[in-house]
Amino acid sequence: MWRWQTGVGAALGLLLGAAVLSISGGGGGGGGSRTPPPSGPILSECDGQLSELVIHFEPSAMNVVVPVYRDFLTALESDVTVHVVCPSQAAFDELCGVLGPLGCHLTPLVVHHPLTTWSRDRWVALAPASGGALTTLLSPRGEAAEAIWPARAGDERVGNDLAAALPSSLRARRSELYFDGGDFLADAENVFVVSRILPRNIQHTVGSRGELLQILAADLKRRVILLDEAPDHHAGMFMVAVGQRTVLVGDPSLGRKYVPAAATDDAAAAADGFMDLPGGADFTPETQHLFDAVAGQCAVAGYRVLRLPVVPARDGRTYLTYANVLIDQRGSRRCVYLPFYRGVEPLNAAARAVWVSLGYAVRPVDCTSVYRHFGCLHCLVNVLMRTAPAAGAASRHE
Repeated sequence: MWRWQTGVGAALGLLLGAAVLSISGGGGGGGGSRTPPPSGPILSECDGQLSELVIHFEPSAMNVVVPVYRDFLTALESDVTVHVVCPSQAAFDELCGVLGPLGCHLTPLVVHHPLTTWSRDRWVALAPASGGALTTLLSPRGEAAEAIWPARAGDERVGNDLAAALPSSLRARRSELYFDGGDFLADAENVFVVSRILPRNIQHTVGSRGELLQILAADLKRRVILLDEAPDHHAGMFMVAVGQRTVLVGDPSLGRKYVPAAATDDAAAAADGFMDLPGGADFTPETQHLFDAVAGQCAVAGYRVLRLPVVPARDGRTYLTYANVLIDQRGSRRCVYLPFYRGVEPLNAAARAVWVSLGYAVRPVDCTSVYRHFGCLHCLVNVLMRTAPAAGAASRHE
């Protein structure tokens, strides 16, 4: 049981969480009248060299995450450390046993409480302030459905767990706001924010849209670009910043070229349709409009926009996406850890060609086991630290 339960009881969880916070008079350490310690901006998704990452491992999700982790971790460079948040040492040992030898370095962080497998949404990393040494992990005010879902309540604790385990490099802070880490997508200048953050906060944590944007800009220290019209999903499912004021945005019309015509008919739109997409593939004008609206808003913000094939499902949550990636920059070389899906090789090749055209070296990651759970590679991996790439440094893969 993973992300498909996120919406169950979310309203109840938020109401109960707000009541507890009202009684306690604070936001779990990050709100109230206290002045937060200085921090730098939210980490860019596309600049700098991957240094430290965080994944979660919950043994009941073994069959879902291990195929993804195996491809991804095997392809990582040997100087990357991956912290594995897990409920027990036995769980960590089990994961190492099934993964086999890796190039990167895995370290366990045993938390002794339930958690889900989705690391990305638990916190966002804020770079050290100028002259500072500590990265700040900014966690949301609370997790949706935490009151009725123990794993989500455990997720809420992970930012503090990490800071307690790594006190020489990390500190934890609780935001005044409700959000998922996936609601944000940052480059070196701006942070794109999806509009789903509005109903979670207005009249709950803030009084107006303007107040919300003001807090986000102060916390994230980037110009905030609110995507007023977009698919109802995390930003990384439908767009990605690639540097040099360029974004890639999903385009269902490009994905449709690689889907059999019968799978797009209403009569054929069933749960056992194309690639088991719930309800079948969705190429309706309404859905196409949402992706196009994102492209238009990015263009207005001054970005060059290129389009990627995407195949969304009619449930509005399940995508075959090629934007949900991890980017590594080593010297002048950039590589992308790119999802692929077994059984749709022409679609995979079309997406890969877009990345190659931008000069990226592609390291494919098989995400066939995970896309049906409403997420992909980027959703499973959170970036704790990046370092400035050494001039002229080259990857062992290039």
